[in-house]
Amino acid sequence: MMDTITSHLVRVHHMPNPNISKPFSQQLQTYLHDQYMARLSYLDIYRAQKELTLAKSIRSRLKQENYILRVTDKSGIFHLGHTKDYEQKSEAYRQKTQAYIKLEIDPLPPIFDKVIRLFNELRSKKTYFCMAT
Repeated sequence: MMDTITSHLVRVHHMPNPNISKPFSQQLQTYLHDQYMARLSYLDIYRAQKELTLAKSIRSRLKQENYILRVTDKSGIFHLGHTKDYEQKSEAYRQKTQAYIKLEIDPLPPIFDKVIRLFNELRSKKTYFCMAT
């Protein structure tokens, strides 16, 4: 982890040779261990397992019955609706706005072929280039 932090300081903040002291490294390691590796109480483990089981059962029931559970945009509450209703609403929205058109052909393969061809031409000319990051 310290290697990652050091490389980040060099790459992003342009520090020539960041000298991260050993006490800082030990403090960081202790803090992360205390926050994320501490043992949970049996009550917390039991509660987490029960919540996981409940979430999995809700997910499977929704999938079996073709329902969708979504968070609403403005109020942030959950809305439970049937899949067919969502499909009808989305189709009505597309018809109303006329913002979407159905493509007759997929435009991606010709673009992909063109990019591959251009890269092959560059490689055959032994032209090297650098991409900006």
